[in-house]
Amino acid sequence: MTRGRTQRGRERASRGLLELPSGRPLIQAVDHGPGVRLDAAAVGAAGDRWVEPFLEANGAHLKRLGVSTSVETRGGLSVRLTPSSRIGAVPLLSPSTRRVAAGLLVAPRFRWSALGAVLGDIGFATEPSLGGTPLVPGSARDVPTWLLAAPVVRRLEAFMRHRKRGFTEREEVRQSPRGRVDWMRWATRHVPSGRWTSLPCRYPDPADDPELMAAVRWTLARLDDGLALFHEASAARLLRARVADLRVEVGAGQLRRPTTDFGDADGGWVGEAVQAMGWVAEERGLGGSRVLDGMSWDLRIDEVWEAWVDAFVADLAPRCGFTALRRGTTTRRLNWATPTSSMRMLIPDSGLRGAGRLVWVDAKYKAHLQLLAHRGWSGLEESTRDAHRADLHQALAYAALDEVERVDSVLVYPDLSAKDRGRPAIATVASGRRRVRLLLLGLPFGFHSPEQRESTFAEWREVLAA
Repeated sequence: MTRGRTQRGRERASRGLLELPSGRPLIQAVDHGPGVRLDAAAVGAAGDRWVEPFLEANGAHLKRLGVSTSVETRGGLSVRLTPSSRIGAVPLLSPSTRRVAAGLLVAPRFRWSALGAVLGDIGFATEPSLGGTPLVPGSARDVPTWLLAAPVVRRLEAFMRHRKRGFTEREEVRQSPRGRVDWMRWATRHVPSGRWTSLPCRYPDPADDPELMAAVRWTLARLDDGLALFHEASAARLLRARVADLRVEVGAGQLRRPTTDFGDADGGWVGEAVQAMGWVAEERGLGGSRVLDGMSWDLRIDEVWEAWVDAFVADLAPRCGFTALRRGTTTRRLNWATPTSSMRMLIPDSGLRGAGRLVWVDAKYKAHLQLLAHRGWSGLEESTRDAHRADLHQALAYAALDEVERVDSVLVYPDLSAKDRGRPAIATVASGRRRVRLLLLGLPFGFHSPEQRESTFAEWREVLAA
């Protein structure tokens, strides 16, 4: 039989075609990293009038990743794409055809393994936003399955919590009557055979849509297979545990590849779950990297950093005899007494409270601490000094929020590497009888071992105890 004549053969043939190189490049960068040069050939353009149409066609995609652009003429006309605090993948459209010509992937500065460790420790409190554009050429093999699987698992969990159950007619032989008893069958079949107490009953029973639940089982099985390839990553192990819990909740039964043919799948919990299952069924980088092209997505890495610092502070608190002030509980309103007003509130990321002691903590996903260590204040660029000056003023404003004897206001920066760790910078500020300190401290972006974790806790305890 000719390959592709059967349904299974057609699926194999289509996967084979998908696995062929697309010829469309994947432009790669890292968050807060140097800009990457994009020339006309990369997006299927030619000549010297392609830049403006390219920026117009891709403005929304570049904005989604917070990528800034600048035009360069040295060595030929090109566009420099400079990433910021968002990671993710988006397609780049041809300026002439508006079809996908290339892909742009902004990866995390601290490698996927470090991001996985952080997301695993914070329980995926922050997760990427998926879809909304065509597929991104070549991105499926570069983005780990566990990152894009998290929103799918969350949608399935929400669906299971809020699902609407229908009713099916069940038949059952029971010892006590339920619903409608088939007395004719009982009299003609059960009584003659001596089964006086066996009552054939028919009754409505709440049940889930069997087609939909079969699709959920299929999706969970495929996710588990894909995540199993990353068993060494803590993020993958966490998601596999959540998938296992869902499989227990769904129960045994048939598995069926998801489709969009569900009655009330246009919106709400069902609609979101069906859409997520479709991502997996279409193998958009969520089914074990079976294809080259992946889904578009974005994630604010600075929000991941804030959640990571908040989790670290919560673990640190009992080790220092403090009570943790978690995100969402630190808001302080500014009460304006005039019609003209400005910002409404101050919101430290997190904090620590003890007897006569308060420590405010603000996470900054910036390289300021390392830059100060290597170049000093006078060696910083003016834009960097302006940004750091604003951070210092913000931290000092937090120090005035409570009337306690000792206040520390801490700005926390990521250690760029184990060899390039920023040493703590500590200043004191005169404030009457109070002792106010301003601290610039470094923190690893994820811990690669329990020993590193404990040594970091010890270093922070020592600094805060001084």
